[in-house]
Amino acid sequence: MQLNPYVSGNPLKDQAQFFGREDIMRDVMQMLRHPEEKAIVLFGQRRIGKTTILLQLVHRLSAEGEFTPVFFDLQDQASLPLEDVLFKLAQTIAAGLGQPAPERERFDRAGEYFQKHFLAQMSTH
Repeated sequence: MQLNPYVSGNPLKDQAQFFGREDIMRDVMQMLRHPEEKAIVLFGQRRIGKTTILLQLVHRLSAEGEFTPVFFDLQDQASLPLEDVLFKLAQTIAAGLGQPAPERERFDRAGEYFQKHFLAQMSTH
């Protein structure tokens, strides 16, 4: 009898434990290579592996070197003001690109600094 290779519980960070869902990975990779596509949405019930797929994408995209993936979990951010969330996101993006962390004071409630300045600055790296 064959054992079920799927693991339930916390998201899998180890590639060796990741099994299946190659169809989803293939579709996401294909969409990333078409810049006219604006967004990819992974949706579904809780605990079905969405976060695991995102973490696996980080591994694969990092290995290929064509993209610089950044994983940022919004799960515990709902109670924070927008400027705090955008600052944390900016720190994660900067670290992923090997850039210095931005200054906290620049982040505003409307998200204008993040959108108009920070992202533009990071897109050149």
